[in-house]
Amino acid sequence: MKRVIIFTANSIEKIHPRIEMQQRILEENGFEVRVVRTETRREGPLWEIINLFGLKYFKFRAIKRFSSQIGECDIAHIYDLQLLPLAKKAKRSGKHVIYETLDDNVFLNFHAVSKKILIIRPFKKLITGMMSRWERNFSGNHCDRIIVNSPNLLEKFVKEKVDYIPYTSPLEGLGIEGYDAEKETVFLYLGKLTVSKGTREYAHLLKQHKLQLFFFGKAYDKESVDLTVVDSVHSCGNLGMKDLRTELRKLFERYNPVGLSIIIPENESYALQEANKDIDYISMGIPFIGNERKPTLEKIRKGTGVLWNEDHAVSDLLGNRNGIYDQCVQACKREAEFYSNRNFTESLLKTYSTIKY
Repeated sequence: MKRVIIFTANSIEKIHPRIEMQQRILEENGFEVRVVRTETRREGPLWEIINLFGLKYFKFRAIKRFSSQIGECDIAHIYDLQLLPLAKKAKRSGKHVIYETLDDNVFLNFHAVSKKILIIRPFKKLITGMMSRWERNFSGNHCDRIIVNSPNLLEKFVKEKVDYIPYTSPLEGLGIEGYDAEKETVFLYLGKLTVSKGTREYAHLLKQHKLQLFFFGKAYDKESVDLTVVDSVHSCGNLGMKDLRTELRKLFERYNPVGLSIIIPENESYALQEANKDIDYISMGIPFIGNERKPTLEKIRKGTGVLWNEDHAVSDLLGNRNGIYDQCVQACKREAEFYSNRNFTESLLKTYSTIKY
């Protein structure tokens, strides 16, 4: 039985749903799988200073701690750029290495750090160019396979080693059949809520259409926290997947849900990356309201939803005028196959099967 350790620095409060799904799939197919993750968001004063010298591209304390566990696996599955240096230790120890990245972290990290260290802003092109080349070359030299979750990331890695495995929703199997005139229509939002992820636009929609919003997730900035406490917003918490499925099932029995999925394209990753929320809504057959960010707009043009700033289209969707709500439901069902759990399982196992043990 091949032993797999999935190393992640981004599953502190709970394991990321994608990792949970990968662990289950691999275990069901004969692998022994353990997830090793960081316990706190910050690494301590000394380590934070060390990380700062690396512009926070890496979590050096986590890399050091995880290095001692490399010997306990046959395959090291490393999540995201912050832990990528771990691949060199794993490869030198004779292990197989899979590197998985869910964002364009070179640009995403620079965007976050440059908000705090203003002096680096003029050097964006230099720093991101250097880091992009390093990520491509390092992963190419020290990893057996590279997994990305969005088409825009394919070109950033060695072509012969990279696999595109799109997000699949753990909410697949829930959902609705269509609009019910006997039910009230409500907005639904899943995940992390920030100004960058649409807080102001959602506030506008709430004010304009006088609907309730059911929010499952966590707010991360003042404006977002303020939005979650207005009377028309029901903050349902940042639930684990089992509880989330239970609560959504209850919600769908009472309401016609319309998803909200806006990401402000303020950096290269936000502009081009697939949004998990889009796919969650599609997988449940729920129409959604989004913005003109490229990946979201592509789905809206296929009929899965409408743009938030097209007032008539939004009103028509909310009231199912001319059957637009039902049409969006059917479009979601057509698109859902590409993001299905079945396709995800087949793709993941194919990646693992290419590794020569």
